[in-house]
Amino acid sequence: MKEKKFQNVAKDGLELDKSNTKKEDEKKQLEKTYEPLLAWLKDKLSDKISDAKVSDRLVQTPMALVASQWGYDGNMERIARAQAYQKSGGDSTMNYYLNQKKTLEINPRHPLIKDLLRRIEDSKDDQTALDLANVMLEAATLRSGYDLKDSAGFADRIESMLRRAMGVSLDEKVEDEPVDEEVPTEVNTNEDENLIDDEDDDTKSSKKSTTNTDQEHEDL
Repeated sequence: MKEKKFQNVAKDGLELDKSNTKKEDEKKQLEKTYEPLLAWLKDKLSDKISDAKVSDRLVQTPMALVASQWGYDGNMERIARAQAYQKSGGDSTMNYYLNQKKTLEINPRHPLIKDLLRRIEDSKDDQTALDLANVMLEAATLRSGYDLKDSAGFADRIESMLRRAMGVSLDEKVEDEPVDEEVPTEVNTNEDENLIDDEDDDTKSSKKSTTNTDQEHEDL
């Protein structure tokens, strides 16, 4: 074991067997092929990543986010954020490591990466390509164990991609909830007239009764 060097596969600078010159030549060729995509990614995602490289470590996933040699990997970053002594604002050293940009590595054999290269070669201003790159970067962030800083933006981009995949216009709005129409109250005027007539009849009867009583008193 003395001749072996331990490496953190979650950090930048991972060196695999370099004795295979064929693989080394193949990697150099891939780097040359994907140079336009790497430059485009570094430009468009400059606020989120420090560098973009062709990966040696990826097999099934299109992208991975790796920390610098002296930075925090995903697990260490979660531990640092959860420290009980971490006060509001934290200390400057820890904040520096927590906010360090990571290196983005791409898998040159993945079909999504191949399609992304094709899109930016056709047009560097392709909005769909930018949305794809952002979503793949955010997926790589989660896979690498880091937290998303813009979860709302991630959800919006997923919805946009779903709309495109399902043929739903990006401008189509959500339907408004139906508003219950107030049923106008009908006033039965006939009943009111009948009530008035009844009241009049009662009044007349009362007056007539009073008149008859007065006449009886006069007769007496």
